[in-house]
Amino acid sequence: MVDSRPEPRLARLWRGVSGALAVGLVLLALALIGFQIYAGNNELPGPGLDVVAGHIATAVAAVVAQIVADRRRGWTVAVCGLVVVLLAASTLWFYWWA
Repeated sequence: MVDSRPEPRLARLWRGVSGALAVGLVLLALALIGFQIYAGNNELPGPGLDVVAGHIATAVAAVVAQIVADRRRGWTVAVCGLVVVLLAASTLWFYWWA
């Protein structure tokens, strides 16, 4: 049976925030890939392959969690959104601030 009731506004807002963070992680990973390629071609140190791989892994995990959140309803949306937020926060903390 399909639930045709409208989704609560807070759930839509939460899904939008987590989606924006997931897209931000993807763009950050793509930028680091570009910087690593540029650095490799110009004999510069660059960010390093481990940092680039870490950003790619977190971006992929965030996109998967966001896809699950976009296709489900209820508590799954909240949990998957929280996963995306935690992935974004941990990526920024471990690779940029710490």
